This record gives sequence, structure tokens and C-alpha cells, in this order.
Amino acid sequence: MAGRLGFHLRWRLSVLWALEWGISGTLLTYLPIYWKQTIQLSTSQTASLFAVAAVGLWVAPFLVGQVADRWLASEKYLAVSHFIGGLTLVGFPHAAETYKQTGDNFVTLLVMSGIYSVAYIPTWALASSLTFRHLTDPDAQFGKVRVWGTVGWMSTGLFLSLWLMQDEFGSWLSRFPRIDAPRSAIAAACEWLPSPQPSDCFSIAALLSFALSSFCIFLPHTPPERTQRDGIAPLEMLKMFRSRDFRLFMGISFLMALLIPMYNLVVPVFLTTGDIEDGWVPAVMLIGQISEFPALLLLGLFLKRLGMKITFSVGIGAWFLRYGLFSISGGAYSLILVGLALHGICHVFMIIVAQLYIDSQCRHDLRASAQNFLAFVTLGIGMPLGLLLAGKLDDGFDGNYPLLFAIAAASCLILLVVFWKRFEGPKTIAVAPPPNSDTETQNPEPESPEKDASP
Repeated sequence: MAGRLGFHLRWRLSVLWALEWGISGTLLTYLPIYWKQTIQLSTSQTASLFAVAAVGLWVAPFLVGQVADRWLASEKYLAVSHFIGGLTLVGFPHAAETYKQTGDNFVTLLVMSGIYSVAYIPTWALASSLTFRHLTDPDAQFGKVRVWGTVGWMSTGLFLSLWLMQDEFGSWLSRFPRIDAPRSAIAAACEWLPSPQPSDCFSIAALLSFALSSFCIFLPHTPPERTQRDGIAPLEMLKMFRSRDFRLFMGISFLMALLIPMYNLVVPVFLTTGDIEDGWVPAVMLIGQISEFPALLLLGLFLKRLGMKITFSVGIGAWFLRYGLFSISGGAYSLILVGLALHGICHVFMIIVAQLYIDSQCRHDLRASAQNFLAFVTLGIGMPLGLLLAGKLDDGFDGNYPLLFAIAAASCLILLVVFWKRFEGPKTIAVAPPPNSDTETQNPEPESPEKDASP
């Protein structure tokens, strides 16, 4: 019987996830528009800036995994990483404006993207491993904590839109007399603030990074586990590939990672081809984040009742349906909005289930390494290749979005069929809770991942 998640632990992990994904919510929904519309980059150049983020995933399994699993407490590594990331974000607007004026320092933007990726992107997996370390029943408890990542993403994305479009939003509020008076008072009190600029997405993300770096002092202490010390952590983790199901799972995850980046790279610009203004795109894309709430709350039920295979298959199928709707939308906002609303199933039932599956298949002392290896395969290799491919296709098709999304939908359908026919298990995900800083209970070691996980 799983222990109850105490409030003292729950609020700290919840704030971690809110700030962690609040940074991404500020950047990912608006940067494609910023680079293309404000700095005048091509889609291929924008894809290159996103793809160079893979540098962070290349070093994560071998450097971060070893440090977090063996040498340094996870919360300390998170604090340092987010501080460095915040400093890098502060410098981005200046480098971008220099490129816009001169057109000769694109390499500087690439280097800064690489530095930021090394600092920030590995913290995604590290936040997951820290959270799993302190949960007694990840299946039931992780969704309740991870949902605050969605809250953070939505809050910062909405704030960015309201900040950038404050004149339009103020004009709309002026139609309501009861609201207009306090609105005018707030506007007068904020006159000292600078006028909104497209580059403010970097400033907001930098503030969140510094805030999270400072907050790490409140996170539960997560020292390296000492129960297993044989071998280098990343190399020990590679033994998991002896399982046929594990190899298939990683292969499907990698191929899906080639297709998913099209959403983040192309869809924000795709939305502006209609009547949606650039500044409102982050707010419109919140439809996708809203759908994460029911998906996260239902995740535990799906895993327990239907099993891991069906849940993961539903996630792949949602990507097929999403791209299919974008392809046949013909500018119909009803279909586009449904495609956006599928984000909860797409993300939770596939990406988070993948994290839970990986966590269930490895030893306790290898969890940070395993999570970072999953990120390395999907985000470190699959994502940049997918971004470069999407950028080339978008430039080559020159706005032929129906064909572009149709290709992505057909690819997702093929991967769904292969996974359903070839993957055998496990039917459920059972993660044995390790010892943590909040309890002295010793738990038995889970079954070795070297054995095939088939039922």
C-alpha cells in the first residue's frame, strides 16, 4: 500500500515542476515566431538553433548522470545549471539584435544555444529522477506533482501573450466599465515598466531560471545513492539493451522523436497564417496544455487498468490524429483547435509513460543515468534530426502545410502498428520505491533490467 504524499514534500516538488516547465512555456511557443518574424531567420536556420540544443543531451547521460548518480546531490546540480542558464538567456537578445543588424554572427547564436542547452536541458531528466526518488508510488503520485509543470507552462505562456499584447488586451477590458477603473489604476502604477518587446520572452525566462536556482535550497536533499557502486553509471545502464522489448521501445521512441519536433517548429508559424496575431500564439497554444490536466489525472488509472502497452499506443495514436487533423483542416479552426487539444494525450500518454517505463526497468542507483539516456536518444539525437528535417521540408514545401502534416501523420501510423505488433510487455509499470531522505525504510531491489521484461 503506497504511502500518502505529504504536503511538505508535495509543494516543494510542485514548485520545482512549475518553474522548470515555466521556462519552457515562455520560450518554446514563441521562439519560432521570434526568430522568423522579428530576426528574419529562415525555418532551416531556426531549426538549426533548436537542433544545437542536442549538445545538452549529448553530455547529459555521461556527465550529468555520473555526477548526479555518484558524486553531487541533484538539487545542487539543478541550482548551478539554472543559474548558468539564466545568465545565458540575458545575453540572447543582444546577440539576436546584432545578427539582425549585421547578419554575420549566426555562429554566436549557435554557440549560445549550445551553452544554454548544456545548462538547462539535462535538468528535465534530472527533475524527473529527483521526483521519482522521493515518491513511494510513482504510478499514482507522479501525475499529481507533474501537473504543476503544466500550470507553470500555461501561466508563463499566458503572461507572455498578455504582456506582448497589453494594448489590445487593455482596449478589450475598457469595454467593461467595472473592470476598466482597476485596469487604469494598474496601468498607471506600471508606467515605469519598459514597453513590451518580442525579445522579452528571454527576459521572463531568465527571471524564472534565477528563481528556480534560488528555490533549489528548499528541495528535498537527494544525495547520490551508495547502494550500488560497481562500474561507471552510464555504462552499467547500457546493459538494459539486452532486453528485446527495451531495444524496441527505445527504437520507437527515437523514431517518434523525429516527428514530434514538427509541432514545436512549424505549428506556431502555421497558426499565424490565419487571423491569429503573433503575440497571441502562446495563449492559443495553451489549449494543448489545458488538456494535460485530465490526461495527468487519468494516467495512473490507464496504467493500472489498461497497462503500459495500451497507454503508450494511445499516445502514439494521438500524434497520428493530431497531424492528420492539421493536414485536412483547410484553415478550419475547429479542426486545428482539436489538434491542439490532443496535446495532453500526446505528451502524457507517450512521453511521460516512456519516463515511467525506463524508471521501472533500471536499478535505483542508475535512474538519473537512465533518464538522461532516454533524453539523449530522443532529444539529443532524434529531436535535432527531426528539427533539421522539418525545417528542410517546410522551406521546400513553401507553406504546403497539408502535405507536410500528412507525411508526419502517415509516419506515426506506421510506428503505431509496429509497436502494437512487436512489443510484448510489461503490461504494467511497477517501480519499487527506493530509500529517500524523508524515510528510513529500506525497500527490496527491483528485478534486474538485464532480464527480458516480457510477461
